[in-house]
Amino acid sequence: MNNANNKTGKWLPVLHFHLPFVRHPENSKYLEEEWYFEAVTETYLPLLESLDNLENDNIDFNLTMSLTPTLLSMMNDELLSERLEKYIRVRLKVLDEETFRTEGDPEFHPVTLFYRQRYKNWYEKIKNGGGSYLIERFLKHYRTGRLDIITSAATHAFLTSMVGEPEAITAQIEVGIQTHRDILGIEPSGIWLPECGYTEGFDAILNNYGIYYTFLDRHGIDYASPNPVNGCFSPIVTPFKVVIFGRDPESSRQVWSSKEGYPGTPVYREFYRDIGFDLDLPHLTPLRHGSLKTFTGLKYYAITGRGNYKEAYRPSAAKRQAYEHGAQFVYHRELQSQYLKQFMDEPVIVSMYDAELFGHWWFEGPWWFEAAFRRMNENNLVKSAKSIDIAGKTLNKLNESVKKYGGNDFLFSADFIEEINKNNAKKGLFIAQPATSSWGGGGYSEVWLNGKNDIIQPFLSDLSVSLIDICKNGANRVKYPHVLNQAARELILAQSSDWPFMLTTGQAVSYAERRIKAHMVRAKRCILMAVGEEPFDKNWFEDISGKDNLFPRLNAVDLYGKNIC
Repeated sequence: MNNANNKTGKWLPVLHFHLPFVRHPENSKYLEEEWYFEAVTETYLPLLESLDNLENDNIDFNLTMSLTPTLLSMMNDELLSERLEKYIRVRLKVLDEETFRTEGDPEFHPVTLFYRQRYKNWYEKIKNGGGSYLIERFLKHYRTGRLDIITSAATHAFLTSMVGEPEAITAQIEVGIQTHRDILGIEPSGIWLPECGYTEGFDAILNNYGIYYTFLDRHGIDYASPNPVNGCFSPIVTPFKVVIFGRDPESSRQVWSSKEGYPGTPVYREFYRDIGFDLDLPHLTPLRHGSLKTFTGLKYYAITGRGNYKEAYRPSAAKRQAYEHGAQFVYHRELQSQYLKQFMDEPVIVSMYDAELFGHWWFEGPWWFEAAFRRMNENNLVKSAKSIDIAGKTLNKLNESVKKYGGNDFLFSADFIEEINKNNAKKGLFIAQPATSSWGGGGYSEVWLNGKNDIIQPFLSDLSVSLIDICKNGANRVKYPHVLNQAARELILAQSSDWPFMLTTGQAVSYAERRIKAHMVRAKRCILMAVGEEPFDKNWFEDISGKDNLFPRLNAVDLYGKNIC
């Protein structure tokens, strides 16, 4: 499988870490807060353990990951850290009872022992740091040069639906960058555009904020203008010098699809068989929310087959299978890379995944990830890469071409683009305007704007316009700047793409509806109080600002008062 040019293909894995901001100090226990606790114990800690294992064994790896501002804010929150520790401690106590109950049962006792040791490990890591432990560990891998951490919009708002209010778009991006900088101490170079939503003009905004690369689904590249000759297997550069990577559907589908990919393998853990529903025992009561049975994360069965019959889960057998799948995945990337080298010098295969696939939905995913990096480290046909490195090299090539062909160093002319594309396409340098697109069902925004959720858009737009007008034209009317700042905070929270997503999928609909309505009502009332059109209600304000306490340095007038060309 040697290639004449001796260049390896590049595998660019990208994990998107995101959760909506869910924090409810008004209750001692809140069901939706467990989304975060589940993600920590089932995805973030297992993935960090895999990265630690690789580092300890001197295995080279490169990974790009996003940590969204809402998720970082939750990791950085003391209340949620306390509740996370309690969440793990409660499960440890239950597992002590389960270990005693299953003693002598050769089918299920090994599984309970596995879980008990697992949660003991997590508790030792989390007990003194909570979410800050996660931040520190991610930063540790960042500092080794193996991990690139990128940002996202403040609350993962679907920016394409906000094109009528560009100030709202820039506010989302600016607050996202500021949060990244404040919590991580990193100036981000890349961004995960929420839901990979893109339309013309976004590259100019990103360029203005010093962001020089991002990611789109494949059709955003395939239908770019002019049409890139290498498709999604070479990054393109936009007229405003932002490098765009396109998702490879083959390598992505092979991993995430339960039907065509690895997660549906019979020996792997069955997600839907959880002791929270399977067992009705007194010692499980602390895991419930009143009389409501919920997922607990403790699952004793393997997938086995499509029928109701399920065999006991065997972690060691599942881990062996995950390692085999990791090696198989690398072999397929080698074949794919060798094929692509017939048409281009150095193909870049971009695999983009929601992080929660690994560990939460596909329990063995972190083992698979570790195995893929180990296998990739053994060969010279495909190597993992970071987006920041490829994007930097791409822009260096472009800068050399600017000098050679005499282009404008900011916005390129049509003649210059044609000249560059004619002479450099095979080398992985192509200038094009990506197509309006998103990922998700249909690929063109319909998940976040359809008959199930479009009713919220006019209200969000009206709030944005009101806030923008005050910040641009009526800042002298503002009696309570901190209340106006909270109005902006509530608007930004209402703009989260998670709420329309839930309305579309039918998951947690009532919660999504409550959140949207609550944030819009709070934003509207804060606007009126800030300018004196409604009396200032100190108790009410302290209550809502105590609940929605993220983005502490947000300044509404600075954010929304800009003149945007």
